[in-house]
Amino acid sequence: MNIRLTLHIIGNMLKLLGVVMLIPAAFPLFYGEDDLAAILASAIITCVFGFALERLTKPGGPVTEFGRKEGFLVATLAWLGCSIFGALPLLIYGVLPNPVDAFFESVSGFTTTGASVIRDVEALPHGMLFWRSFTQWLGGMGIILLGIAILPRLAVGGMQLMGLEATGPTTEKITPRIAETAKSLWAVYVGLSALLVILLILAGMPVFESVLHSFSTLATGGFGIRNASVAAYNSAAIDYILTVFMFIGGTSFVLLYWLARGKPGKLWKSSEFRFYLIFNLIVILFIAFEVRMTIYPSFLEALRYSSFQVISISTTTGFVTANYDLWPTMSQWLLLLMMFAGGCAGSTSGAIKNIRLVVLFKKIYQEMQKLIYPRSIIPIRVDRKPVAPEILSSVSTFCLLYVLIFAAGTFLLAAAENLPVMTAASASATALGNVGPGMGEVGPVGSFAGLTDFSKVVLAILMLLGRLELFTVLVLFTSAFWRK
Repeated sequence: MNIRLTLHIIGNMLKLLGVVMLIPAAFPLFYGEDDLAAILASAIITCVFGFALERLTKPGGPVTEFGRKEGFLVATLAWLGCSIFGALPLLIYGVLPNPVDAFFESVSGFTTTGASVIRDVEALPHGMLFWRSFTQWLGGMGIILLGIAILPRLAVGGMQLMGLEATGPTTEKITPRIAETAKSLWAVYVGLSALLVILLILAGMPVFESVLHSFSTLATGGFGIRNASVAAYNSAAIDYILTVFMFIGGTSFVLLYWLARGKPGKLWKSSEFRFYLIFNLIVILFIAFEVRMTIYPSFLEALRYSSFQVISISTTTGFVTANYDLWPTMSQWLLLLMMFAGGCAGSTSGAIKNIRLVVLFKKIYQEMQKLIYPRSIIPIRVDRKPVAPEILSSVSTFCLLYVLIFAAGTFLLAAAENLPVMTAASASATALGNVGPGMGEVGPVGSFAGLTDFSKVVLAILMLLGRLELFTVLVLFTSAFWRK
């Protein structure tokens, strides 16, 4: 394995991170606030470290090979490195003087989880608020995908790196060149973000807040800039706009690319998208009927809050407009289950992904048919294409491993914090699925600030595992990975 090449690429990535870290510096200059020094110091430290690492590990000749082992290591170290250096502004400025807290908040941002340890987010200066939300926007489409689009060095192993970072069991190129694919996907991402900003401004949200909510929404991240999250605006128009764009964020960006190119048929032909749409509609209507009978005076109001909260949870965004801890028990359990589903493969959402659920349900149906017709050969097809046995195996293994890691996380949190099972389970599920708020103490009106450092580290690890789809990180801990 070429460790030198791996570290060289990480140096490039950190240089890029240091440069984009300068963007928030415009806000203390404009608003006359005191966080400029912390932002500049963080950017300089990150750039210097990245430049030094790049120079010290510069390959002797042109790079022509990029193996799978290098890919796994680059993907894991890139996300870990960006999370560590991304914590510097919060740490240096003193928003979160505890390094574990700053690391937790940074990991939560880059992995688009949205879980926070900041109790009073409205007290933060504009530069800190911008950086906090900007980390989600960078992590939403993928920091490695951004690197592929900008840094020529990453084009060598671009497709492999993209596959390791992308969400879902498969990766699709939409142009012959991987760098062009990355640029096309980022173009769709930027365009949708700009459109959302305009719509939020028209709905009455201030410009700065519209930009930051656009970052969190399309990235399905969920960092709010008000202590009450989106509920602070008490606007039906804003709720509906964000609901639509959270749903868009949970849709495959490859499908959105083809939609933008005038091929909407690809969207409805996708069995995953149809499942995603119908599954969410069923849960929204069920919860709307239940909360209408117990909490809200009209069905329209119940539908507004249920649709926002279901889409927010299922797309792993994590925005809040209602205290769902007060909803009926069945609705709470449905929201907990939605934390496991996630959005579509190739979207910015986390969790298991709907394509894996589609494949699992088809596999279950196949097994039931075989009980009736033991000698039959019944292929599993998705979008009229047969699913390869290795994909079936990968999906089954991923889902099993996901549940085991969730259970381990729940056990560790319950043991370390003496939390109720529901709270510990929701905290584990929300971190692994990159959702954000959980239930109880870590629910919509709570935060993760009261947890111990041990629990925050456990949750940060779960966030990284979830964002990199488990295997990318776990393979590093096998003896075969380090064996020549």
